[in-house]
Amino acid sequence: MTKTIFDLFNALLNATLLLLALCLFLGWQFFTSARDVTERLGEIGTRFAPIHNQLKSMTEEISALNQALTDTAAPDSAEMRFRLARLEEQLTGLKEEAHTVSLLPAQVVSTAVEAAVAEISAEIATRLPHLQSCAPDFAARPN
Repeated sequence: MTKTIFDLFNALLNATLLLLALCLFLGWQFFTSARDVTERLGEIGTRFAPIHNQLKSMTEEISALNQALTDTAAPDSAEMRFRLARLEEQLTGLKEEAHTVSLLPAQVVSTAVEAAVAEISAEIATRLPHLQSCAPDFAARPN
């Protein structure tokens, strides 16, 4: 009777330790994936620099145009056309950058999820055969 209780306690302890090891491993994989996502989001932040620079130059150009309009009663139309053409080019570039940046978070998240699933699947596939040897052999034990 005590041997059976001891065997049950030993099996419970082994199962608990295996579950604890599995939880620790999955937590480690989760935090590794979270770190990768954080690094990639940092890279996305650097992609906003050109947009910021274009917005700054557009703001300066608009301020200069406003100043030119207030300083003179009849500004040179050729200069105004040139400045407006530059603003249109900058605005087009800004729209393209904004579109590119708007697509990045979805790409980062999907890539991170795919990488995490691949890593966890590979790790489980390599460790699962080792867990099979931990299974109790019921045929060898006497009743």
